Amino acid sequence: MKTIQALVLLIAAAVQTGSAFAEDLTIGSPAPALSVAKWFKGKPVTALAKNKTYVVEFWATWCGPCIDSIPHLTDMAKKNADVTFIGVSIWEENEGTKIPDFVKKMGAKMDYNVGWSSNKGGMAKSWMVAASQNGIPTAFVVKGGKIAWIGHPMDMEKPLEEIKAGKFDGAAFKKKFDKDNAEAREEMAVRTAIQDCVKLYDSGKRDTAKANLTALVTKHPTIASEAELVRFGWLAVEDTTAWEAKAKALAESKDENEAMNLDMFAVQQATGAKGNKALASKAMTMLLAGPQGKNVRVLYDATVVYQATKEYQKALDATNILLVEIKTSPYKDNADLIKSMEKQKADLEAKVKNN
Repeated sequence: MKTIQALVLLIAAAVQTGSAFAEDLTIGSPAPALSVAKWFKGKPVTALAKNKTYVVEFWATWCGPCIDSIPHLTDMAKKNADVTFIGVSIWEENEGTKIPDFVKKMGAKMDYNVGWSSNKGGMAKSWMVAASQNGIPTAFVVKGGKIAWIGHPMDMEKPLEEIKAGKFDGAAFKKKFDKDNAEAREEMAVRTAIQDCVKLYDSGKRDTAKANLTALVTKHPTIASEAELVRFGWLAVEDTTAWEAKAKALAESKDENEAMNLDMFAVQQATGAKGNKALASKAMTMLLAGPQGKNVRVLYDATVVYQATKEYQKALDATNILLVEIKTSPYKDNADLIKSMEKQKADLEAKVKNN
């Protein structure tokens, strides 16, 4: 699932990160305050006691790697009863019953304290942005009121054990973390600049936005693919005929990287607050008709797109094909993914029947 969602997370990171950092949060820094707006499971934690150890993990319902890591966090919470585990939903709104329904569905697999802070504010800003973390899931280990470790929760078992025992080499970890953070800050700043171009375009200053984006790519050639995705979205606004011709070319490409630009566009449009769901559906349908139509990554994203557009029969069709293709794919041994897709199939069958 980490690979399947990587491209979606890239888009999400570009959208969610802020344009400024509240502070330099690093290893050894005092832990920021908890600001959980709503609790859904476990015992609410209002403050971090100085004499205790905590794991504060950030996740979202739409994040595949987060879902993969949740059972692991539960196992760790059971093995470390002296540590308080807190899962905080960010980068999504607490709309309707979406988050509590997700937590209820996870059941015993998500057996620790779970809450929601905010979309881009709250702990998304005071913890994640402050620490230059632009992807989820991300876990923070707090001991003695200070940040002791930051990283992916699947990599946390050994560091947590050493931190509890007082044997963790915090200085060495901080040195590496700060080096990686410097690179992450630059990357986040560039992504913010891309979003500034998008905002300029949306405000009507299209020529300036295009010129700024071109200059940005010249200065940072590694963002060329992201810039191309932005231009592709602009083309959909300015010239639907030209957009459709390019979309068709991407859909028919045998180059998976090229085709994934259309996949990312579809997901972005389907799940974005201001996205064009009709165009998302059209893009995904074109992609599924091409050489990547049996690509498990594409099929997974197709189920996301079609559920967002409420085309449940199409989502069911994509799920059925995925369950066949996954048997010979790199994900064939991912039991959690297969089980999740089988559950999704049953849910979609019920929706199709009731509609």
